[in-house]
Amino acid sequence: MAEKRDLTEAEKKRLARDERTRRNRRGRTNPSAVPARLTRTSAFSPRRFGLVDRGIERIFHVPGHSVVVVKGGELGSQHRDMIYALFRMKNKITSYRTRNPDAPSNGTTDGVPSHIDVVESIVSWRDLLRTMGKTEHVNNLLTAKNVMEDLRQIMLTIYEGDPDEVMKQLQSGRLPRGAGRITGVIDLVEWDGANLDSKVTVRWGKAVMTAFRNRQLVSLNAEVQFALKSDYAKSFWPFIDSNPTHVYVDETMLANLVSHPLFGEAETNAQRSQFRKDCRQAFDDMIRAGGLLSYRQEEMGRGRFKTRRYHYRHALPRADEKPQLELNLLPVVVGAAPVVAPGL
Repeated sequence: MAEKRDLTEAEKKRLARDERTRRNRRGRTNPSAVPARLTRTSAFSPRRFGLVDRGIERIFHVPGHSVVVVKGGELGSQHRDMIYALFRMKNKITSYRTRNPDAPSNGTTDGVPSHIDVVESIVSWRDLLRTMGKTEHVNNLLTAKNVMEDLRQIMLTIYEGDPDEVMKQLQSGRLPRGAGRITGVIDLVEWDGANLDSKVTVRWGKAVMTAFRNRQLVSLNAEVQFALKSDYAKSFWPFIDSNPTHVYVDETMLANLVSHPLFGEAETNAQRSQFRKDCRQAFDDMIRAGGLLSYRQEEMGRGRFKTRRYHYRHALPRADEKPQLELNLLPVVVGAAPVVAPGL
């Protein structure tokens, strides 16, 4: 009988992540397993049209959760839904090792790996539209193709380590210490036809592959995500649903998730009033879509800088539900609008 060995720290963390994922399933039907940094980010603009600025590089910071630099275009609600739809179809995801096309053909590697790991989703246009709850029509097929082309062109820099420290270094014009990864969300998109049942192959970028390999994934109720009508709700729901022990969220965090300059110098009273109206409509939408049972607002502070806190009840509580209050251990940056990135 083999001697039982102690688990390494990496193995303990891996098992703990798996246990958290299992506890957070909440009885969902076919959830999406999404890389955590793609749920707790403001890199997806809360709109679907008017996404421009292809030549601008922008930093998106959600305090305590993520720093993502986006270059080559803007990501919006439709891009987020496309990514989540592909992650939802877990049975369509394959991984394998293949010859590196950039490796020298003469047998010498010169530091270039001879083989590379690949993670692909192989679906049909019909699969995609059906998963997102879209009408299976050729016009929607063309829209899906255009969204994928956008994702193929946009480059992300996803920084590891403490997001707030990384942000300080970027704002001071320095390259953050530690690891970073510049990658496309999608490296390759191929299809064999423009019919609904044509095969579509999506090859994921390295950051996504790393998240799958390290199981840095969170379980997301995609059925609710695709049922949401409000673009603000589409920005809030992934954050709320991927934080299973939280029972409230402050509007300062909501502002960060949609890059709204709450209490910023450029914000007017009318803009603040509209933002709060959009937040209420987003929570109403999450109830309508079956994500939340209820919510209530709590006012905090005084005068012009009075803020709101949104307490909510999840529609699908965990079996071992023992809600814990969200600890305010991390600084919340008010008005964290995206800024132009320094040269990297």
